[in-house]
Amino acid sequence: MTTWSEYDSAVQEILDLSPTRLDIFDEDLSSLRLEGADRIAALRSVLTAASHSRQLRIVVRRRDFVCQCSPHLMNLLTLYAPLISIIHSPPHLDKLGDCLMIADDRHALVRFHRDHARARLIIDDSGECAPYVQRFADVVAEGGDPLSSTTLGL
Repeated sequence: MTTWSEYDSAVQEILDLSPTRLDIFDEDLSSLRLEGADRIAALRSVLTAASHSRQLRIVVRRRDFVCQCSPHLMNLLTLYAPLISIIHSPPHLDKLGDCLMIADDRHALVRFHRDHARARLIIDDSGECAPYVQRFADVVAEGGDPLSSTTLGL
């Protein structure tokens, strides 16, 4: 796929597959448009699925958009912790340009560069998803700072 509208449709397709585990690695989540009612509902269904392996893991390179422009997502973080985690990746990962959305290790949407819509959609193929699942695991292994849904102040 090469256009943003195709990419947006693919994001919805991944969410519509009703995964029980969803992993996202993205610049700041803005291109995923997760704040829409249908997408928040899909994320909520991941977190309320009748499965012991339900989980939503998100890693972002920039935290500002999530903290300032994603109130519904932050509400999910409050309601469904520890099933959901949002991590701000360490600075040395800022140079990475790809974005990943992986559902149940069988479906994936891979955007090759954060600034472009060119992407690959993989449906129901765990073998094709395996390198991207490993890439996400490597990103998570690098650590980072967990985002909190509460604001602390003096």
